[in-house]
Amino acid sequence: MHTLEEWQQWYQSLHAIASRGSLLEAWDNRLAAQSVYFSVCLARYTGAPPLVSEEYFALLQSDEQRTRRRVEKAVATFIRTGTWPVLSRREYLLLIVRIQLARKVLGAIQQATPAGIVMRSQMPDLQNRGHAIRWLLVDLWNLGGRAFLEAKAGELQSRPAPDASRRNQRWRFARRQL
Repeated sequence: MHTLEEWQQWYQSLHAIASRGSLLEAWDNRLAAQSVYFSVCLARYTGAPPLVSEEYFALLQSDEQRTRRRVEKAVATFIRTGTWPVLSRREYLLLIVRIQLARKVLGAIQQATPAGIVMRSQMPDLQNRGHAIRWLLVDLWNLGGRAFLEAKAGELQSRPAPDASRRNQRWRFARRQL
């Protein structure tokens, strides 16, 4: 769902979904679909799904600052035109991670956790497509994106370490992918 027509069909269905269920759930579903789309685009570059490893997040952390403006410009283009511009592998990866953060925040809001309640107070009108997309993919990232990357890398570090040869293979493969 990446063309303007597909987006408009989905957006029009938000009103029906909102009356029956949660608008937050509808946005979460839309983000999940968009993440799948980015993963497919990324697989076209690499021939494989993105690696989720400690090295992967280290690369994203080092690259995030350089790529931030291009990603935000891509989001603005999507808001304006309804289609995504051609993106690099790193930009697709960073958008996937931004979506992960946005979905985590939406989940916290739906579960009414203390952090979710705070975030809900900062949430714009989600029925306004442009405001919602900007908040989900740009503003939330600017509030806590770097911390989110660090937390994800920390989660991976706490897992049992693979043997050194597999780890070196993954590192070389991740560098080649990016």
